[in-house]
Amino acid sequence: MEQSLQLDMNFENGSTNRFRTALDEGRFTALVECSLPEGEVDRDGAASRLAMLEKAVLGCTEINTGLALTDFAVSNSRWRAAEFATLLSSENRDRHVVYVSGRNTSGEQAADLIKIAANAGICNIVPVSGTLNSQLSSRDCRKLRFTESTMMLRMMQNSSIFSGGAVNPFQYMAYPLFAQYFKAVKKLNLGAGFLVTQAGWDMLRIQSFAWFMMNRKLYYPKLARLMILTPERVEDILANKMAGIRISNDFRRILERELHYSKNQFEAAQYRRIELQAAGCRLMGFSGIQLAGAENPARVQTILSRIDRALKEYVDFSTWLEEYNAYMASAEMAPFSNNFQLFDPILSRDYPLDGDGVASHEPGDPDCGLLESLMLGMRRSLFRKADTQRAGHLKFAKTLLAGCRSCEKCRLPLTEYVCTETCPKRLADGPCGGIRPNGLCEHGNFECIHSKIVRYAHCRGALHELETKMVEQA
Repeated sequence: MEQSLQLDMNFENGSTNRFRTALDEGRFTALVECSLPEGEVDRDGAASRLAMLEKAVLGCTEINTGLALTDFAVSNSRWRAAEFATLLSSENRDRHVVYVSGRNTSGEQAADLIKIAANAGICNIVPVSGTLNSQLSSRDCRKLRFTESTMMLRMMQNSSIFSGGAVNPFQYMAYPLFAQYFKAVKKLNLGAGFLVTQAGWDMLRIQSFAWFMMNRKLYYPKLARLMILTPERVEDILANKMAGIRISNDFRRILERELHYSKNQFEAAQYRRIELQAAGCRLMGFSGIQLAGAENPARVQTILSRIDRALKEYVDFSTWLEEYNAYMASAEMAPFSNNFQLFDPILSRDYPLDGDGVASHEPGDPDCGLLESLMLGMRRSLFRKADTQRAGHLKFAKTLLAGCRSCEKCRLPLTEYVCTETCPKRLADGPCGGIRPNGLCEHGNFECIHSKIVRYAHCRGALHELETKMVEQA
């Protein structure tokens, strides 16, 4: 990492960080997402809207609360979260979390956004690589610059920022799942102090992530991102328009049925599902939740009140599980039946116990065909020192054997001889959260290159190396 990107932060509120203190003390926390206004919205109007939502969120005294200013929108015309955060009340900025997106953003621009937030007294930041319209082709996607979340975490390592990381546990094939988990561990190794999951409804996968963390003795705070659905958002999910968010056939039928409810019935169904998810997450060891879709102040007050009631009602896992299964009619939440399960059994108790028969599974037999193995052998033989040579060395052979594109620095020996420039977002250190459940890239009908990297590492018995091997972007 270039020295010029290292950040020296000074916070207006000194060492106070009530969000971090709440997590450290084990107080269940609810963050309410606030999406970003369009760029043409005037500053006073944006500040007024934000102040009303902040008042509603912080007015809840039963649960520790805060805002999450997200930067998940695919539009480049919206405000940036770091800039929007400067409109927050100065006395409460340590209670909130701000997301910084690397979408269409250079490393220098990302550093500037982090400085803007930090100089405004924002001390909780989650960097994400960024989301794009999933309808874009891989070629169009590759034209844009993405600054990777791990690169931004490196920038914040020497600062006082309490940084977090995002992870998508809703993967149903072994290699994409391990790719997500390995990148999450990398983020922790780079200084992330907490993790936030992608939005999803599969409580089995949410618990599997919690068990993975416990199994690895990674006792970091975890927040589950939960989404309150509207009819419009349901339509988008059913049409696969929301990056990284996928649903099963059973859950699809439930949502399609709910679309025929009256407005009040539909809303009540969503509230009930959210409060059951929130209570389940707390019983599974999560430190809190992040609520998407509750930006109306009146809706915020209603849902936070209902969540508080559910947290008090469900104090043991078996009672919660019985009610959750009854409400969901034991619906299968996996998008297909032949899916990889890291732990077995799962969703049978709150925590795994030593010696109780809970098994952790490996990906299975190595999955590399004869041709792939021959090609990998040739790459290892020809390019084993490529990261120490000039980037253009053996360029024709790299293009022919590894599909390489022009890079300022070759990293093939660090990436199982897969060129990370072939990723539509050009992510080098691990996958984005938009990978499809079947392991395909969201921007093309081909295997996610980071899933492929995990698969190749497994073929040579080197899965463990992927958690600690840091790969910088070109």
